[in-house]
Amino acid sequence: MGSAFVDVFLDDDAVSPTLVSSCMDTWSNPQAKAMAASLLELGEAASEKSSDQDSGESEEDSSSSLQTIVESNVKPIQEYATSVTFVPKLDDGLYLVGAGVRKKSIVKVYAVALYSSPTVLQALVKESTSGMRNAARSFSPSSPMTSFVLEMTYSAGAEKIAGAIAESVKPRYSGNPSDISELEALIVKGVNMKGGQASKGTIFRFDCSGEGVRVSVDGSDQGVAAFEGMGSAFVDVFLDDDAVSPSLIDSCVDTWSKVPLG
Repeated sequence: MGSAFVDVFLDDDAVSPTLVSSCMDTWSNPQAKAMAASLLELGEAASEKSSDQDSGESEEDSSSSLQTIVESNVKPIQEYATSVTFVPKLDDGLYLVGAGVRKKSIVKVYAVALYSSPTVLQALVKESTSGMRNAARSFSPSSPMTSFVLEMTYSAGAEKIAGAIAESVKPRYSGNPSDISELEALIVKGVNMKGGQASKGTIFRFDCSGEGVRVSVDGSDQGVAAFEGMGSAFVDVFLDDDAVSPSLIDSCVDTWSKVPLG
């Protein structure tokens, strides 16, 4: 009925031809056309801005919802083979993904935990271990850092533990092999500060990012091996097909695969 009423005044048999003529006279001159075009542009810009705001709000809501689900499901994990317990969340907001053990023959050298963002957890749920690895090593804006916390369960000298970690990174790193020496030196420096022995209970933390790998020993920051690609190579030590701790990957899957993060 609304359309029919409009036609009363605007169709070919309009009851007031002077109304139609007035509309044409008012808006058909160049100045009026320019004004109409300007108003149209303003309307389109306002519409685009509103659409962008809605999109941004939607993304923020989605991110907030994901974090809420992660917060409600994350919990401490006691690594089975070593009985080492890892806290559910680091101070910088990274969440515990899983925990495993690094063995050499029958010796349990250290327990290791993976900490990362809700984005990595979601990738694990959606795409299994390959998705987790890709998200953890790409260092996107939504997941700029992946951390590994190692607690020694067997004593080793500074050079021995540093050399073992460096040898694991070296074949996975595409940069200059000499860069690995800097990572190794940071580990040695940290262990030497506590007497040269990575005794049982010594805790290493390796923060992997696009910048490189930052090393801390028992909470003391030793610096960063700042080389492009080294952060990704370090992640691969624990998450690629030849990972040094298969039990870590199994723990990640067991802990999060059934949590509704999709």
